[in-house]
Amino acid sequence: MNVTKLRWTVLTASFLILTFGGLIGIYLGDFLPTFACAFVGGEKVGGICFLYPMQAALESAKWQEYKSILVTFFFFSLLIIVFGRVWCGWICPLGFIQDFLDLIRRKLHIDYIRFPQKLREGLKSIKWIFLFIALLIPLWVAFPFFAPDVARDMRMPFCSLCPARYILPMVSGDYLRVGIDFKSATSITMSALGIIFSALTIFGALLKRRFFCSYCPMVLFISFYKKIGFVRLKKNIQKCTRCEICYNVCPMEIEDVFKEREKEDVTFADCIMCLKCVESCPEDDALQATFLGKTIFRSTWTGFFKGTLNR
Repeated sequence: MNVTKLRWTVLTASFLILTFGGLIGIYLGDFLPTFACAFVGGEKVGGICFLYPMQAALESAKWQEYKSILVTFFFFSLLIIVFGRVWCGWICPLGFIQDFLDLIRRKLHIDYIRFPQKLREGLKSIKWIFLFIALLIPLWVAFPFFAPDVARDMRMPFCSLCPARYILPMVSGDYLRVGIDFKSATSITMSALGIIFSALTIFGALLKRRFFCSYCPMVLFISFYKKIGFVRLKKNIQKCTRCEICYNVCPMEIEDVFKEREKEDVTFADCIMCLKCVESCPEDDALQATFLGKTIFRSTWTGFFKGTLNR
């Protein structure tokens, strides 16, 4: 099975459905654990990222809204438990954009860059900062016990910074997507930062695979469910020769898969389940993708050999 072609097919279809699905009556809800942005088309998109209704509910300061978001959170959690990191590697529209830019890089024969391990460890705090912005600032908006004028202009704070809002194709002209919001000093700052982050994401994705995913709060959110998720990456330690191919093909630059010598489960926090490691591994059954413990894809020498010929 050519997983790369299958993933590109699913990723492209997901991008079209989640971005333009509303135009043909498809709407998958507002509890999706992936960057399907309401700001690029409102009701005309095919689904909405959970971070949007979550921030809106937290900002409302209404008990009814808080209760409703619990229901939304239940379905959000259920989707993560069932599909896990597949949302990142196979479904996310912003992931599609990054992979497309990476494809351009490869067509231009530009080498990708790698950050040193120490730098990557230091930058991990960025996704925590993004998550705290999405969770805590809306509560300040709801209960502005200090600087109320600033709090009022901080509505939907993560959405103001999220690259998806500025990068994904615009479906409807009813929403401000690109440009500086000159309403106040706070809105100028937030929208300017959003544009800067978007420019960095585009530029970074041309030089480094899945650049934004390393700092994405949704990847972090999904990692909280790693112990109960249905989809897992398993390793047969006895068959692993530590050739490092899995590390070399990993867009998230996860070293621990080939380094792990004790645990069978190698579904690490930053994994986006693209399955490039399984597809590229030359050892039969050294790596396996499983669903509820059942193998759905495994590494084979034949698959590795065919993949080498097709590169």
